[in-house]
Parts: sequence; C-alpha cells; structure tokens
Amino acid sequence: MDFPIYTIDTAPEASKTALVHAKETFGFIPNLEGIFAQAPELLKGSMALWDLFEATSFSPVEQQVIYLTANYEHECHYCMAAHSGLAKMIGMSANDIQALRNGTALSDPKLQALRHFTQRMIQMRGSVEDKEIEEFLAAGYTQQQVLEVILGIAIKIMHNYTNHIAKTPLDRPFQPYVWSKPAVTA
Repeated sequence: MDFPIYTIDTAPEASKTALVHAKETFGFIPNLEGIFAQAPELLKGSMALWDLFEATSFSPVEQQVIYLTANYEHECHYCMAAHSGLAKMIGMSANDIQALRNGTALSDPKLQALRHFTQRMIQMRGSVEDKEIEEFLAAGYTQQQVLEVILGIAIKIMHNYTNHIAKTPLDRPFQPYVWSKPAVTA
C-alpha cells in the first residue's frame, strides 16, 4: 500500500506547523515526517517526543545508542540508515556506528551497558529482571535514565512501525547508510 509523502504545501493544515518544525530540526523534511503528516497528531506527537528525548540526561551519543539499538531490534531499514547518518553527524565513532549496525558489542563498557539494557527492554517488552536494572545502574546510569530509555524506545516504536507499514523510501541524505540486518551466524 502506498502512503503519500506530504510537503508543507500539500499537508493537511493541522500538520503544517509540525512539518516546518521537522524541516528546522533536520534541515529538510524527512520522508517519515512527510508520511506522518497524514495523521497530524502522530506527527505532532513524534516531534514533541523527539524534542523531549533530546532534553533527557543522555548525551547525544547515548541517545543514538538507544535509537540505533531499537532500530536494529525492530529491523527498521529506514531508521537504521537515518540514524547512522545522524550518529556520524554528532561525532559518534565509526566503529561504534558499525557495531550498532551489526548488532555487536560496543568497546566502551558504559555504552555497551546502555545498548544491552535497551535491547533487553525491547526483547522483554519492558519486563526485565531486577538484576538487569541493577547491572545498568552499576554501569553508571540512574533510575531516571531507566525511565528515559523507555521514552527513546517509544519514539522508535512510532517511527519503526510506521516505516514498516508505509515502506518509507530512504531520503537522499541517508542513501550512503543503506542497511539490512546482518544474518545471524551460529
């Protein structure tokens, strides 16, 4: 099924302000936000949560670890490519970006703890064991950040699920980061 990709000119009136905000945030209107525009509340909610997640206690690199981990777990080709580009823009190391794209461990133990905790939250649908929370806290994170991981995952659910059903075409700026989930070897 084809979902239209709206522009500021073609979008429903209720989506125009949020599309302007998306353009200001990303420098262009990504195809995902153009698709979201058909459902103004989804677009507005996504942009609001994006802004809120940027204001969390996580650094920009940590935010991308959460996003890329969720994208990997949800097998979202669009968001994995987009966030690979965004991660590069904020200065994440090429090795860390590649590890997140491959689903392999990060070299920094604290970032790896964040990746692992995010992965487990998704895999267990939030029902992680107390031991896993304690391990996350022991790595230097806080209870507040346990909850902030949930916010990052919530954003990715909206994005990843929409991309799955809409088969969102990859934007030109993200073409260098085309991704497909690597085959798991035993």
